[in-house]
Amino acid sequence: MNFVKSNKIFFLLIALFGINFVTLQFVSCNSSSEIESTISLINKENQSIRNLHEEVLLYEGLEEEILLAKEDLLNLSKIEKTQNRFWDSLLNKDDNLFINFKDKSSESINADLTKLYSNLRNLCISKNVLFPSKNGSSNTFSPFGSSEVDTEKKFGFGLQSYDGFWPSFSKDEAKLLGVQSRIISTIVEYLANSTDEKYSITLNKITRESVGKEDILHIADDKLDLISEEKLIRNSVPIKSFAFSISFKSHTSHARSFINQLRPPFLIRDLKVERSVGTDYNTQSAETVDPFGGSSKDLSQPLPIVSDVESTFYLIVEYVYMIDRDFESFIKANSSSFKSGFDQETMNTLLEISGHSKLTSNLQKIFDNRENN
Repeated sequence: MNFVKSNKIFFLLIALFGINFVTLQFVSCNSSSEIESTISLINKENQSIRNLHEEVLLYEGLEEEILLAKEDLLNLSKIEKTQNRFWDSLLNKDDNLFINFKDKSSESINADLTKLYSNLRNLCISKNVLFPSKNGSSNTFSPFGSSEVDTEKKFGFGLQSYDGFWPSFSKDEAKLLGVQSRIISTIVEYLANSTDEKYSITLNKITRESVGKEDILHIADDKLDLISEEKLIRNSVPIKSFAFSISFKSHTSHARSFINQLRPPFLIRDLKVERSVGTDYNTQSAETVDPFGGSSKDLSQPLPIVSDVESTFYLIVEYVYMIDRDFESFIKANSSSFKSGFDQETMNTLLEISGHSKLTSNLQKIFDNRENN
């Protein structure tokens, strides 16, 4: 006891240290769970930071890509505008016989076709365009009443079946046949404008493709055999067209004049030329001199003289009457893939540059309706 009393300070310090230890131990025990929780939160935040960083990396360079995408859209808009101009020039709406064809009844088209035969035959006679006779030669005027004089009255210009006969056509099929008759009339007019009084053109044959199920039953020999169908432009691009063939015999200058008139919507898809040459032989003599002082020799050699300078030309002509390039339908069909927050300014610029600025209001209505729903 005396020891304790004599060492009060020592034991007091021990007591203080013990209390301090217990206190620290208690605090340590209580704060360890909080430390672990804090460490866990710090680790989670670090993981979140790493995840966000990875997500941000996905969008790195996105601004540059957007700028490049806008440039691509502008280039595509310019290409679209160029394409529009090309197809418009090909369709040639001002002179397109299909677009400008007025709706008529089947009977009216029949009446027009009846007049067409006589008009084209008279045109050919007046312009020195001849028709092939039965024996294969061109018909000429005969003062002795040859049967070949009436050849032009039988030439049907690819529409022979309906000279005096008219089946029950539907309105649409009659319209297409009426359009084809106008096209054939134009082709014959071009041919008639290509001749002159000195040299004639012999129109051998005109064929066409049928316009429907009724026409195919009566078209007979006027049906175009599309062996060269792969040459038609409609097989590679979305257009609608008629195909015709014309065969005629003429000088090259006449054929060149005819072809030069076939401008859009006429397209020349095939051209074949068969040269028909008649030759006579005329014997001409030529004297050769011996350079060594010998006697000269008299050589006779037959030289050809061309007496027939005409050729037979065969053309396949495609007439474009409709082009399937509906940009508005394309935009509407793909509008569901656009997000609601699309760049309206960029879209307006695209439509304006491509020549479709009139679609801006319609497109805006589509997106407004979609957002409201």
